[in-house]
Amino acid sequence: MQQKRPILYYPEGTSYAEKIFARFEKIEVRSYEPHSISNLASEKPEILIANTRLKVNEEAVSTFPSVRIFATVSSGTDHVDFNSLKRNGRIFLNAPGCNAGSVAEYCYVSLMRRFSLNEWNGLTVGMIGHGNTGKAFHKILKLKGIDSVFYDPFYKAESVSPEEVLRSSVLSYHVPLTKEGPDSTYRMIGEELIASLKPGTVLINTSRGEIFSPEAFSLLMQRDDLFKVIDVFDPEPPSAEFGFRLAEVSGSVFTPHIAGYSQMGRASGTYRVAEKLAILYKEGPLPPLESFLLNEGEFRTETFLSEEDSTLRTAWKKGDVSYFERRRNSYPIRLDLGLV
Repeated sequence: MQQKRPILYYPEGTSYAEKIFARFEKIEVRSYEPHSISNLASEKPEILIANTRLKVNEEAVSTFPSVRIFATVSSGTDHVDFNSLKRNGRIFLNAPGCNAGSVAEYCYVSLMRRFSLNEWNGLTVGMIGHGNTGKAFHKILKLKGIDSVFYDPFYKAESVSPEEVLRSSVLSYHVPLTKEGPDSTYRMIGEELIASLKPGTVLINTSRGEIFSPEAFSLLMQRDDLFKVIDVFDPEPPSAEFGFRLAEVSGSVFTPHIAGYSQMGRASGTYRVAEKLAILYKEGPLPPLESFLLNEGEFRTETFLSEEDSTLRTAWKKGDVSYFERRRNSYPIRLDLGLV
């Protein structure tokens, strides 16, 4: 009797999943609609790929008893209870740094949106966090001749003080969401910090919405003398009332948590998880990532920001709360700049 292959389920809309996972011979690959994930338990999958909306914790282990490997094709882990997985003998796979270049290019395009080339002289970008995305953004800034400084408690030798970063023309956050330890980032931005920013400062947040206290975020939205570029919110998706208020905020750019959703950012996440699964299940080597990518398209990183902002605001004004997730789950191919 032929042995049954382990079943892998991935959410529809996962970039390049169909093409990349089609290379598997020892794993049976199926897709599911994201809203129907709760129906998968009866199918007894061994591998479950889900977006970061699924809390991978004791409840998830109980709901999906057949799942041995939980995975996400992104870098985030703040939705994962690793202690619970360890107790239950489960594995979690993700793709650290997969979308760092994508987020960095988003931040760079944000600068292009706010400043003319003539205004770049004398500009200093200050970054909080120097992990994968911070390093990628630093690389672009250096390439373009823009000064930058950063603060990161894990890179003390190279860091400047937080106070020096806060004096920069641009303040960009590149931190994971952590709730424990002396360097916790949860609610790290308070009202006092926002009040201290000099007029004209540009604040970019592509990390997590929860790094702001609610009071600090409210004050940020009230300050018309600051330029805000916000890709992440608390909560997500924003409520109808919250979104309606945000739609009227001037001096700002809002996007639905898609900074890391360029073609390379998304394809790389899928590819890296597939590489790990190929090793675990002794599949053959995958073709190069570049063989799956498109080289032409109309939706491009250098021009997409205005469209994203306008469409999101329109949805918020209509009270269309579900647009935020619909956009994320069916995002078009956005060609990269290729700066990283």
